[in-house]
Amino acid sequence: MALNPSSSIKAMTLALAGAALVPGEAEACSPDPCSFVDGWHTLEPINAQLIPTDGVLVLQGARSGDSAEEDWLDKVELTVTRDGQPIAGAVEAAAVAGTLLWRPAGPLEPGAYKVAGSLDNPDQDSYYEFCAPDLTLDFEFMVDAGPSAPLTPPVLEAATSLIVDESEDLAELVCCDGAMPSHLSYDNCGYSYEQIEWDEGFCAPQRGFGSLRLDVLPLHELPQATLGMVMRQLLIDGQPRRSEMFDSLTHIDSKPFCAAVRLTNLATGETWQGEETCHGNEPEVAAQLGDHGIDPGPALAMECQEGAYTCQILEDDNRWDPTQCTPWPGEEATSGDPTEGPTTGGPGSDGSDGSDGSDGSEGPASGGADGLVEHGCACDSTAPSPLGALALLGLGLLRPRRRRPPLR
Repeated sequence: MALNPSSSIKAMTLALAGAALVPGEAEACSPDPCSFVDGWHTLEPINAQLIPTDGVLVLQGARSGDSAEEDWLDKVELTVTRDGQPIAGAVEAAAVAGTLLWRPAGPLEPGAYKVAGSLDNPDQDSYYEFCAPDLTLDFEFMVDAGPSAPLTPPVLEAATSLIVDESEDLAELVCCDGAMPSHLSYDNCGYSYEQIEWDEGFCAPQRGFGSLRLDVLPLHELPQATLGMVMRQLLIDGQPRRSEMFDSLTHIDSKPFCAAVRLTNLATGETWQGEETCHGNEPEVAAQLGDHGIDPGPALAMECQEGAYTCQILEDDNRWDPTQCTPWPGEEATSGDPTEGPTTGGPGSDGSDGSDGSDGSEGPASGGADGLVEHGCACDSTAPSPLGALALLGLGLLRPRRRRPPLR
């Protein structure tokens, strides 16, 4: 599972603040008014096509609520028969979310079996009674001619990708061409959304938060009857994570980590664990994990017509103050308004033309351009800065020049 990072860069998207829905709000506009109801919406067998003689029947479904699978065992009734004769067994919880097992009392004979049963969801008040009706189970499953096959090492296909989320702090932006960003909040069906917007120009962040995503796909050579009972799991730094009954295991972390794959036969308890491999320790990747600085220079060099600047924040309005801006990078503060035109502010704001001051500085436009090279512009032929790689990733963080409308 060698590291092969690819930049998957997220733009400054809406951040869900997570206001909880109360029933009244859910009735009015929630996309899923049943999301807070404790109950099973579906329950189906996932290995009914073929199970071994020493196997278990695996049932998986969609459910909502906070109760554990163990809390439902006395609410599920299953009758398994073969040629009309009942087969002894019991329902038990699996170490996989939304999964139950029917385990026979002894080895099964090859052939066809019938299942009839039900799941009794708790009663809801009259408005929500449609959310979790009782479920009826009626299906067949086939038993193979032999027992489970021993677990064999799968071929592991793995890929890593770097995800960098831009800072949503007004104090971390650098803008140009009249952009005056604001931090706005919206309420949509009981959920609070926050977004940074501006009407013209361009802004780029100076900070970001990086995460490393690992996707692992175990490719098995196990027979179907055995594979349908195999639980897949990632161990991160030795600690087990969420278990799955299907392939495609994923982990996202903001620091380097080591991962291994574990397989477990739910019928026999047999396990196999792969070799641990580590990710994110490479200096160029580790430097971009967690909270870190981003060089906005390359993005500004591509998008800006005039010099870049930062402004103080009007706390009451949660927006930039256009009268308190500073050219970026590192020049004297100015009380000018960048939205009034390129000649406002900068070294010439005291009345001079700014072309040949005694300190040898040039006007705001050329000073900003020099600064872009110093901050990692691709045209700089000097040695790259430690943030050079991230600066290139920053090209993917570009925002639209116009304000994006909020979600409705």
